[in-house]
Amino acid sequence: MSATISPATAETMQTLAGLARAGRLDEAALMAARVTADNRDPALAALAGAIESHRGQFERAAAYLQTAHLARPDDVTIRANLIEALYRTDRSAEALALVEPAAARADRTSRIARIGAHLAQEAGDFARAEPLHRLVVERDPHDWGAWNNLGNALGPLGRHAEAVEALRRAAQLAPDSPPIRLNFGNALAEAGEGEECEKVLRDLAADFPDDPQALVTLFALLRASGREDEAYEAIAEAARRAPADAGIRSDHGQDAARRNMYDVAEREFEAALAIEPGLGPSYVGLASVYERVNREAELEPLRERAGANGTDDQTIAYIDALRHKRAGRVDEAFAALEQSGDVVVPGRKHHLRGTMLDRLGRHEEAFAEFEAMNTHWREDPVRPLERAAQYRRSVEHARDLLSRSWADSWRDYTPADGRTAPVFVLGFPRSGTTLLDTMLMTDPVVGVLEEEPLIAEVERDLGGVDAFPTLARDQIDAARSRYFERAGDFLQLRPETRIVDKHPLHLNKVATIRRVFPEARFVLALRHPCDVILSCFLTNFRPNAAMANFLDLDDAARLYDLTFGHWLKACEAFDLPVRTVVYERLVQDTERELRPVFDWLDLAWPESEFDHREAARARGAVATASYAQVTEPVYQRARGRWRNYERELERVFPILAPWVERFGYSLEDDRIPDWPVGESATA
Repeated sequence: MSATISPATAETMQTLAGLARAGRLDEAALMAARVTADNRDPALAALAGAIESHRGQFERAAAYLQTAHLARPDDVTIRANLIEALYRTDRSAEALALVEPAAARADRTSRIARIGAHLAQEAGDFARAEPLHRLVVERDPHDWGAWNNLGNALGPLGRHAEAVEALRRAAQLAPDSPPIRLNFGNALAEAGEGEECEKVLRDLAADFPDDPQALVTLFALLRASGREDEAYEAIAEAARRAPADAGIRSDHGQDAARRNMYDVAEREFEAALAIEPGLGPSYVGLASVYERVNREAELEPLRERAGANGTDDQTIAYIDALRHKRAGRVDEAFAALEQSGDVVVPGRKHHLRGTMLDRLGRHEEAFAEFEAMNTHWREDPVRPLERAAQYRRSVEHARDLLSRSWADSWRDYTPADGRTAPVFVLGFPRSGTTLLDTMLMTDPVVGVLEEEPLIAEVERDLGGVDAFPTLARDQIDAARSRYFERAGDFLQLRPETRIVDKHPLHLNKVATIRRVFPEARFVLALRHPCDVILSCFLTNFRPNAAMANFLDLDDAARLYDLTFGHWLKACEAFDLPVRTVVYERLVQDTERELRPVFDWLDLAWPESEFDHREAARARGAVATASYAQVTEPVYQRARGRWRNYERELERVFPILAPWVERFGYSLEDDRIPDWPVGESATA
């Protein structure tokens, strides 16, 4: 077809153009429709398409422009107009098919490059989007939007350093754009530039005090760096800034629950549900909180509420799993859990599956789930295995310092404040310390500090164990005063209160306790080493530096060996006043095992039949992994549990065997330490 326009067509086009320039677009459109019915000239079709585009009638525009493009495929203006019309009518694939590199370069308006880059990026074709974005910024180096888009395309291509520089330029050009600065921060994180990323995010949060998004990203960055306290501060502030954002409120709740801040978690989940009544993650969070704080009776009403608000079936299945689990209906609990999909994190899901399979007697499958749980946490970006090794080294250093001569080198210290020293309940994790402190709570004068870091804080404030020999009286007085002040943050301290400071791994803090509380008494919880190590491996601990040792059986056994090596040296160095409570004897005959300890501590033995469950429920949230067991009657099902996993434990027997023998247990039979004659013996 000839590109020459007939005089009649030229005159018609002049008339159409005049109407369009005068703003009479509707008249122009009607005339275009009439004349194009008989005249297929591509120039006329192109003009008609432009008119319809200006009217916002992109479907009609596309029809005209396709006719024009078929006749004149090299006409860049027609191609650009057609691409835009197709894009505006959600025909993205057709539009993107017209975006050719040569056409993009020939289009001096850059419309083809801009729209094409956008469509390619939207389709996930970043390799195609990247050169189109580059074409735009080459022509207009001050186009901050194009620099932003270029950076966002480079990241998924793995070209993180280039992405950083593109987004740095965008942020410099548009410093008043929070989304661009946030993209810059994300690019820095992906490039491994954590320090600069943190600065960018903190500056952004400060510059826009009402915007929560920088803090949400900062939360993820700090969590991945193992800076959990700072991470929590970030997500809490984000929630404060975004009170109407259900997702952020729910995320705050999740992190609060992970830190055992159950009151905060419940408040945030409820706030999220007030905004978005069907929000599944908040129902999952509330169900976990109710189960965790032994409010299992509230799970059924929660399920009804979730169903009434249209929550997804997987969330309801998870609530059912917890309901059935706490009611002892293990088969039903397992079936419901299998229907819950991925509504909980893999670590939690594997733990629940393993626990239920264990109760069902399917031990091989159970161990595989617990191994999968620990594998999940071993791969956490906070590098838990490195932190575990560092913790063991610190225990080893403290153990090596311990000796009678080292203790004798300390300056004398006798407390003069008149306060009663705490009773320290310790024992390797999963040895029954939570059950023991709950039983002690049957005397109302007892106030339990449940695994709070007060002794670690004291040790830090005093300059570490190496500083102990030269500490002055006023330094120790101040540390002791600070301890009681901090204890008041957790307990209502009355004159008669007897503080029971329960922390299993205070086994490794005896020197610190002795330096500040030389008059303190100790109660050691003891249990078969194999049951202890198995239980630690099967428990879904929060993987701090100490608990990260339980992600691997060998690490757990090594820590056990180090810890009791430390404990025995401490007993010898300080002549510790200790009473030992053996778990297996405690569950066999509670009064026979525990009454001598009550007498030794001058605590009142209950006048009626001993039942710790009322004290357990009265204490509310239990921060340890034994939260559910302490509300049950004393049972013996955990005794000798390790026999079900003997094959998996065999590799750590060489480490544990000396302790098994020393404490009066056996690897060959079910013997337990002999009942003491008279007073309970030390370990």
